[in-house]
Amino acid sequence: MKKLHFFTIILIFISLSQAQYRKGFGFTTGAWGSGFHYMGDWQLNETVFSGFEFRFIDVKNDGEMPAINYYTGQTLNVGDDALILFPFFAKARYLPFEGRIANNFSPFIEVKAGANFALDGNGNARTFRGRWNNSSSYTSFGGQFVIGVIFPQINGTSIITSIGYETLPMSQKIDGRDNYDGMTLNISYIFRNRR
Repeated sequence: MKKLHFFTIILIFISLSQAQYRKGFGFTTGAWGSGFHYMGDWQLNETVFSGFEFRFIDVKNDGEMPAINYYTGQTLNVGDDALILFPFFAKARYLPFEGRIANNFSPFIEVKAGANFALDGNGNARTFRGRWNNSSSYTSFGGQFVIGVIFPQINGTSIITSIGYETLPMSQKIDGRDNYDGMTLNISYIFRNRR
């Protein structure tokens, strides 16, 4: 069985080395926070892509709100949980209507799965060092199902908009929750290939 896994991994790496690679970045917002992501895609054929995505998500809770100290003029967040998530997902994208739509866009479906690293700081601390100095870290697994549209541009770049449902279960309760599941909205910019 180990030989079969090793052979499969070798075939994947060989196919990825022959595939066209593109990278990009974008912004993510969802039910529990917002952040940004970096991504890489390999085009395996005309309708199938595989790749990875690394995201940074600053989690906001229901009771968090900005407040101003009128005596000092300083702005601070009240009720901040100080939780950051770092999902690292492998992904597969399928374009079912590629070449069938005359306009300049391509709808797709995408599945992502992988590890999630959570960093939980002290929400009551008022300094950056105090908040993250003795933070706790947790690791779990998660995934995302996405539908979206790719808008290719004339200069070889692409803009991708997508909406999906993300599941991020935690290994234990963090800031009163055992999961951070919910809807997400992603906007990405893909660079053109350099030859």
